[in-house]
Parts: sequence; C-alpha cells; structure tokens
Amino acid sequence: MTIRCEAPLNKEDKMAKERIRERAGELRQRAEKILAEEPQPIRTMVPADIQKLIYELNVHQIELEMQNAELRRVQLELQEARDKYLNLYDFAPTGYFTLDHNSLIVDVNLAGSELLGSEKHRLIGAQFTSSISPDSQDAFYLHYREVLKTGIKGNCELKMLKADGTPFHAQMISMVVPEKDANINQCRTAVIDISERKRIEKRLWDSMSNFHKVVNNNADGIIVTNREGIVQFINPAAESFFGRKSEDFKGKQFDFPITLSDVTEVDITRQAGEIVVAEMRAAETMWYDEISYLISLHDISERKKAQQAQERLSQQLQAKVSELETFSYGIAHDLKSPLVSIEGFSRLLREDIQNQKVENVQEDIRLLESGVRKMQDFLNSTLGYSRAGHLIKRIKSVSFSKIVNEVITEFNGQISSIGATVSTAKTFPMVYADKVRIAEVLTNLIQNSINYRDKTVPLKIEIGYQPSEGEVVFFVRDNGTGIEESETEKVFDLFYRGSTEGEGSGIGLAIVKKIIEAHGGRIWVQEGHSRKGTTMCFTLPKQSGTNKGDNNGKD
Repeated sequence: MTIRCEAPLNKEDKMAKERIRERAGELRQRAEKILAEEPQPIRTMVPADIQKLIYELNVHQIELEMQNAELRRVQLELQEARDKYLNLYDFAPTGYFTLDHNSLIVDVNLAGSELLGSEKHRLIGAQFTSSISPDSQDAFYLHYREVLKTGIKGNCELKMLKADGTPFHAQMISMVVPEKDANINQCRTAVIDISERKRIEKRLWDSMSNFHKVVNNNADGIIVTNREGIVQFINPAAESFFGRKSEDFKGKQFDFPITLSDVTEVDITRQAGEIVVAEMRAAETMWYDEISYLISLHDISERKKAQQAQERLSQQLQAKVSELETFSYGIAHDLKSPLVSIEGFSRLLREDIQNQKVENVQEDIRLLESGVRKMQDFLNSTLGYSRAGHLIKRIKSVSFSKIVNEVITEFNGQISSIGATVSTAKTFPMVYADKVRIAEVLTNLIQNSINYRDKTVPLKIEIGYQPSEGEVVFFVRDNGTGIEESETEKVFDLFYRGSTEGEGSGIGLAIVKKIIEAHGGRIWVQEGHSRKGTTMCFTLPKQSGTNKGDNNGKD
C-alpha cells in the first residue's frame, strides 16, 4: 500500500514565514525609496560627514535585516523540503536501507523494516549481510564493493532472509550518497521483494519446459508458423517426416497451404526421394505473444499402404472370380464340342458295327480318338494355365541364350517343314528367372507365330532384346498375319481366339502372361505392327551389376 504524507509547517512557523516575507517586502521598498532620494542637509549642528555616515548606516541596517529575513526563509523552506523527503523516505512502498562502507545499517524506512520483518530500531546499527542468504553473500559483496568503488548505480538479484529465517528473492538497486560531515561514502540501497515474480517465472519456465517435452516427444510432427506461413518452430518428429534438420525450416515458408479446421492429406517427399503420406491439421494459437498457426502431421503411410494392399487384394479377388467364371465357361464351352463329336461318332460306330460296315469302323475309331486327343490337349492346357503362376520355384541367375537355343532346337523339325527361319541376337544378358517356365513362354510365343503365320510368304521369326533400367525387354517378332490394334489387350484373355483361321485353345498367351507376371515382369503387344506381323514384348529382372551379354549358353 502506497502512503503519501507531506509534513506541513506548524502554525507558528507559517505565520513567522509570512511575517518575514512581508517585512522583507517593506524593507525592500524602504531601501529603494532611500536610495532614490538625495540626502537632505539637516539644519542642525551635526556635521555633514556625520550625517552621511548615519545615512549609510541606515542603509546597511536595512540590507542586513533583508539578508536575515531571506536566510530565515531559506532555512524554513529547507526544513520543509527535508520534512517532505523524510516522509517520502519513511513511507515509500519500496524498502530503503542506508548502509555505511562496512555495510552496517545506518537508516531504514518503514517498508524496509516490514520487508525484513523487524523493527526499525533493531535494524539500525545491525550488519546488513545478516539478512543475506549464505549462498548469496558473495554476490552481495561483489555488488556492494563495485558500487562503492565506481560510484555507479548497481543492480543485482539475490536471496535474502527475514528476521524469522523465511527466505525470499530480492532485487537490489544501490547508489552512493556522501555523508554529511565526512568524506566517507554511504550507500543507499533499495530492496524489492520479487518472490512472486520468481514464482511466476518458474511456473512459466516449467510450463514451457513441459510443453517442449510433450511436443518434442510427440510422435506426430509439430510445426509452428506465423500468420504469413513462416516456420518458427519444428519438433524432431517433423524433422524425421521431411528428412531435414530444423535449421532448414526456421525462417522459411512452410511447404503446404495452411487450412484451418480441415484435415488434409499431404504427400511429403524426403530428400532421399521417399514419400510419406500424412494427415495435416492446423489451428490458431499464440506463440510468443503473436497469433500463429500450430500444424500437426500424423503419419498415415502404413494405413495408406494397408488400404492400398486391401484394394489390390480386392481387385485380385475380383479378377480371380472373373477368371474363374471365364475359366468355367471356357471349359464348358470348349469341352462341349469334342464331347458332341465323341457322342456322334460313337453312334456312327454302333450303327456301322450293327450294319457290319467294317470299312467305316476304322474311320469312326480314328475320329473318336481325334476327339479324345483334342479333349486331352484342352484339359492339359487348362491344367497348365491353372498351375502357371504357382510353379515358379527355381528363380536364379540363368543364361537367356541357353534357354533360346534349347527351345529353337525343339522346333527345328517343324520350322524346316514349313520353310521358316529363326534369327536371334548374338548375345543375351543374364536374367533372374525360372529356366523351365521361361522356356515355356518362348515355346508358346514361337508356336503362336507358327499357328498364325501368313502362308503366302515364308515365316520369319526374330528373337532379341533391348536393355532398360533395372530390367530387360525381350521380344519375339514375326511377319505373320498380325493382330488388330483393337485386340492387342484381349489376346492375353483366357480362351480368346483372335482368328478362326489359326489353331490353338486360346490358353497359350494367358499362360505366358501368368508366368511373366509371376516373375515380376510385364508382357504386351508392341503397337505399330498391325497387319505387318506381331511383336510380343516381355520384361524380366536382369542380373544386378551387369548389362553385358551372357556367356553364350553357359550357366
């Protein structure tokens, strides 16, 4: 509580002060009048020099009375000022201590005695350091000696003790004041209790410390930006999100537009090229007394992967169901024809036997056997398709040249009989594959070229490759009847026959696709060769660290 108390002069001093002021005014007017008048000769027997002397004495007397009056007025005003100062000092809300050069308390005001919890008369003459906490003694002596030595006002914070031993935090401001009757300096020290401020600072510090602990240990990325989107703070989780240090963000524009109250998905590309998917939320907050945005990033990459995996599984399941439906329909459709043939020829065989037409029996039996073979070939093809993607076991580094040479050798007789030629690249790269299944792929593709050849020109088949990043693109090209561009995607469907002129079950290319995809590759019909032959392309992973030709058939 602040107490303002001015010590007014008592009634007698006020009246005396007023009389002095009036008398001084009268004397001033009288002196001015005397000085303005010429001395008149007195018609007495007093000599002129005596008269002049009397005149001067009167003037000096008036001046002396004026000086005494002025001195008395100054003394009264000084007393008034001193009384005001003492009242201000005593009743000031801040504790003031006057200390001598040995830090003994010369004087203390009421606030100072209340601050230390002791009476004023008990404090005067006591050692000020007895109210200083032991762990702050050195800090006080350093502060006090520096002020006395330099004469410059000093400021420090330390711990003090009340008379009952209760500690408190204090701010101390000291300045030198000279003693009245000696050349020894005294020190006027103001002491302010800052315990509450310290408690607030500690609570604020603890709160900020806890905030930083929570934020820094949070699994979600936390970023604080100002209203212009300039990054002010970023936690370790956010650093991990971006794969960069906080120094790369602070003071720079945040990478994504900030939308309040909405959850948005963002793709974060790390420096290594890895993409992390995160849910971003933003809210308005205060950051160091400024309106800012608090942004949180929650990693949903695994969830997205799980969703994508679930979608892929769903698509695969739908594809399997569709494939099963097609498979069932194809089997029913393609088995119907040989079964009808077998049934018809069986009836003819029975009739020919009954009619003893021996010459027709042998033909009937041949036709029956042909129908059975067609049914057996079809069943073998469907069995091969069903097992195509599941028999990929022996994947290893193999010579593609060796596979090509072995497959061509098996076709030598058929190729010669139709006057066809097969050319291959001089060398092929080593690949990671199941040798048996890749041989099956080449067998199906070469057989397809033979089945759908243009019989008006000699068949030419070319087997080669083109290197690509991380894989090898192989091709089997022919000059056959070709495939319509509208049908290039359909040729790999189960039981699809693009031309009634060709032979086959419509399963071969579906088997080829299954085998290539089981190796992690792709297969397609190269565009631009419609009605000018067909180029079938497929990929296989190449051997790591090599892009050279292989060893010409040696594994």
